[in-house]
Amino acid sequence: MAGKETVRVGLIGAGIMGEGHAAATFQDPRAKLVGVASLEGAEPLAKRFGAELATKDYREIIARKDIDLVLVATPDHLHYEICKAAIESGKHVLVEKPLTVDLGEADKLIEIVKRSGLKLMACFSHRWIPSYWATHERVAAGKIGRPVMAYARKNDRIWVPTKMLGWAAGTTPAWFLSSHDIDLVTWWMGDRATEVYATAVWGVLRGRGIETPDAVQAQVRFAKGGVATFESCWIYPDTFPSMTDSYIELIGESGVIHLDRKDEQLHVASEQAYEWPRIAIMPKIAGKQQGALTEVVQHMIACVRDDKEPLVTLESSRQVTAILDAIHRSIASGKPEKVL
Repeated sequence: MAGKETVRVGLIGAGIMGEGHAAATFQDPRAKLVGVASLEGAEPLAKRFGAELATKDYREIIARKDIDLVLVATPDHLHYEICKAAIESGKHVLVEKPLTVDLGEADKLIEIVKRSGLKLMACFSHRWIPSYWATHERVAAGKIGRPVMAYARKNDRIWVPTKMLGWAAGTTPAWFLSSHDIDLVTWWMGDRATEVYATAVWGVLRGRGIETPDAVQAQVRFAKGGVATFESCWIYPDTFPSMTDSYIELIGESGVIHLDRKDEQLHVASEQAYEWPRIAIMPKIAGKQQGALTEVVQHMIACVRDDKEPLVTLESSRQVTAILDAIHRSIASGKPEKVL
């Protein structure tokens, strides 16, 4: 687009993340939000951010010839069909993590993208959180030597699978939570995962009629000998001060990095609760949305407008799906499974 034209954007999904994508687009002078598609909430979101089209049918967004970039902010299991249709219609795509929840679908989608010459990036927005970016810079500069071991947990209050998501039975805590951590750790390690052994705990959510694990823990081995443990759980009590308990430890041959993100430097006590608000992803400053999600959406707008390659590669997004595929095969078999 030679750095001159406005990037015209269509949004599919009007939930929490869809609203964040819309705000990020609206605030970027290089872009224009043209339309919003969602089974619920498309019309008020389109009106709020000046989009001319609001529809329940995502195919109307994809059919618009004046849309350059499609933002996909739908539930995990719906990514493949929408992304495939958008690419085949000549649109660039930014899709919420993970790329897909099926490795075969990920491989088909990557093949379609490469043939098309278009850009597709999975929205691993955590790379834009300053502490995680600083970790990448330090590891790349050799500050802790070669990374050899990592531990990452991302655990949610039970409110998330029981109240926030209407589709928790269509995913697992590993797909929904660990995908960000797997992306970060594999990015920092700069290595290929080879084998996974994982186990899951069931009971609490099943007892509430939601057929998904309460918790998953997985150990991942890498080609050069490194190992990482990924923990995800979403049955924390709703009295926990933060919506998410997030922590990563990265150990190198000559140093260690700890990343404790559960409180994000803000503690609030009131007569109702003691809270640690989450402010890294979509904070508002002077009425404008800031933070990692805004950064990643605007990065993709710049990549489309100026014909640059996205930071998150197709190959790295595929590896996240491949590791998660192996995690769920290991849970089912009760044995270690190869990463395909």
